[in-house]
Amino acid sequence: MHVCLLPTEILFHIFTIRNNESFRDFLVQLAVLARTCRKFKEPALDILWKDIIGFKPLILCLPEGVVNTDRRGNLTLQRPFLAGEWNLIDQYAPRVHSFTVTSRQLGMIDNHFMQMLMSAPSPMSLFPNLRDLYWYDNRERFFPLLRTFLGSTITLMKLGFASESPSSAQPALLASLASRCPSIRELTLCVGHSAESLDATCQALSGLRELCHLYTGVLSRREFPSPGFFTVP
Repeated sequence: MHVCLLPTEILFHIFTIRNNESFRDFLVQLAVLARTCRKFKEPALDILWKDIIGFKPLILCLPEGVVNTDRRGNLTLQRPFLAGEWNLIDQYAPRVHSFTVTSRQLGMIDNHFMQMLMSAPSPMSLFPNLRDLYWYDNRERFFPLLRTFLGSTITLMKLGFASESPSSAQPALLASLASRCPSIRELTLCVGHSAESLDATCQALSGLRELCHLYTGVLSRREFPSPGFFTVP
């Protein structure tokens, strides 16, 4: 291997260059690079896992038979994860910096699979180095799973809770953001317009000391201690 390829920073730059190939082909190429040699493995895996959407990437790293698909295409857990399988996940989960979940993806998992994700043996978040979290679902039964991903490393968060009839758990979840994610600098909240939703939003904002940019609905001027403190479109 040429000496110019030895620094990891150079490999990161080369591996992120995309020409006209599709995103899927780009991911396939990264997977091939990760298998080429030990020097390529770590930077290729870091890029491959940096931004993931849904739970499929986690499932694909598990042995066959742990998770299956039923007739409706939903993911079902066949048995609990073994210690070695949690170790497999731990090889990849710390590489995740951005995680996106939609209602469609949440609708594909059953309660057993959700409970297993929530029972991760690590005392920290399932993704301990997560920076950006995008969660687009307002169903209360998934809020315990959402809490699994909340952590002090998150600096950008987008929560899609838009609903005229917010769940009873939504205010409590929003109010907990300051203690769970104190480093948030950019926050997007799509919440309902009920008084309860707005009160919970204001309570969440009052504890986010690092917040610089806020994107949400109309809030009362009394909630902003100084002009220009937030960016509110």
